[in-house]
Amino acid sequence: MAEIQGQFDIRLTTAIDVSPDFPKSGLSLCQLQINQSKITISPLEIAEITVYPDGEYDSPKITDIRVSIIKELDIVGNIKEELTLSRDAEHIFEEILVEATRQFVTIIKHNTNQWDLDTKNPIDAYNYAYSLGDTRLTTLFPLEPGTMRIPEYAHGRIIFSTQDMHVELSQDIWEKVVAEVSQRVSVPLYDELLSDAKAFRSRIRYDASALYAAIASELMLGKMCRFLLKAKEGLSDKQCESKVVKLRVLGLFKLIQKLNPDLTTNYDDVRELFRLRNKIAHGEILTISPQEASKALRTADQLKNDLSVILKPP
Repeated sequence: MAEIQGQFDIRLTTAIDVSPDFPKSGLSLCQLQINQSKITISPLEIAEITVYPDGEYDSPKITDIRVSIIKELDIVGNIKEELTLSRDAEHIFEEILVEATRQFVTIIKHNTNQWDLDTKNPIDAYNYAYSLGDTRLTTLFPLEPGTMRIPEYAHGRIIFSTQDMHVELSQDIWEKVVAEVSQRVSVPLYDELLSDAKAFRSRIRYDASALYAAIASELMLGKMCRFLLKAKEGLSDKQCESKVVKLRVLGLFKLIQKLNPDLTTNYDDVRELFRLRNKIAHGEILTISPQEASKALRTADQLKNDLSVILKPP
């Protein structure tokens, strides 16, 4: 086994908007671990602010980042010959690279409300270099000069643009990102679905927005119910699951209300959200109003707030 370093210069799928005073140098590196691999992430390029004659402007953006990964791997060859990294070894690096970039972009996304950032397929393309100490490694599948590799998973991606609920990445937020990214990150599915729901709302896909908000809400209700049954009634994981799967959505909410009377989400709002979901899903209505989509999102956001309070350690 040898300690191999992979350095990847990545072009992000969607650029990260930053505040005009975001520093271009002296930034703390984001450091994290995935699969016992040492990883550092830093912005590689921050595009300049663009000012238009009418006074409008585009924020400066992070378009590229550098990700360095150190991992123990087998290599082909020896120190006297050309050392080569196998394709299987490259795949291992790529999997870690994707997950590290996804975690980095996700934390920025949730701290800045930049809902258009693509956290499912965050890498558009990348250049790479592998080394063992001071020795540069070759690979079995070298790139042609001047080209970038585009990961397989990047094909067929769907990217949503949005104009509202937007906060630029500032120095204060960057410090928070640096602190959070070093922790073990697991992004709940309901968080991603809620992000997508807000993106759909901004793209005037009101029906899809409400559907995603309802799916996210159902997942949050299940999580709340399992947690409260375990904490308040001392049920095992298996007993909690058995009870939860037998209940419909509104039944889950009523049980949660019973176990935790301090809920701020209104029962009628939840009932309306899932009635709307059923009408859309069953084809009873073809579209909904922006007001209905916004109310669905507010209900989902309120459930998320209740969930965060319930899960908060004492």
